[in-house]
Amino acid sequence: MKKRSGRLPLLMLAAVMMIVMLSGCGPKKPTPEDAQAYVKAVLDIICTGDYDHAVELVDVEEGKETEVRDNLINQMMEGVSSQANLSDDVVKDFTDFMISALEKASYTVGDAVATDDGGYDVTVSIQPLQIFTGINEELTEVLEEKVAAEPDKIMAMSEEEQTNYVMGILIELLNKKIADPEYDPEEEVVVHYGPMEGQEGVYGCTEAEGEKLGSKLFSQSGM
Repeated sequence: MKKRSGRLPLLMLAAVMMIVMLSGCGPKKPTPEDAQAYVKAVLDIICTGDYDHAVELVDVEEGKETEVRDNLINQMMEGVSSQANLSDDVVKDFTDFMISALEKASYTVGDAVATDDGGYDVTVSIQPLQIFTGINEELTEVLEEKVAAEPDKIMAMSEEEQTNYVMGILIELLNKKIADPEYDPEEEVVVHYGPMEGQEGVYGCTEAEGEKLGSKLFSQSGM
């Protein structure tokens, strides 16, 4: 049981890194301010579900901003659930946790420096949110207490039932952690905003650039 519980945060971290995917469009002759506004808008919509509507983003309909974030989280959860055989209730609880965690993300969009392709390198300062720091120790302690209190009940569970049981406890611990959030020291990430390949007059950031940001929103400390 302990061995299985240890791999769950790893699945969660891998999922987190996939969340931020930048896509959209910009003016034909973007300014540094356009690049900054675009990067901030994408981060805002992923983390808070809303953004500056003066920025044009592909596939974002008025009044359906949160659906973009929710769809990305749902896609992420499908992958995690299939690997860990999670129940619908656990998937919902984890989804709610992810939304809450993203809302606690800390970032500031800084300077945009012109590049040779007509785009810009945009610096984003991020304070990675601590989610996993100490979580394995906390989880092990709680599980040992649970097993000591109800050994027959827990040991009689199937592997799938144990996985969901452990995941439920893990989510409770994670929610407590972000209720009073702590952050790693600030880090700077440079992402490129430029012409989108095969799309004349369209500017934005590639999925790879988005993953740079996604990998920094949450701290890897404690993994």
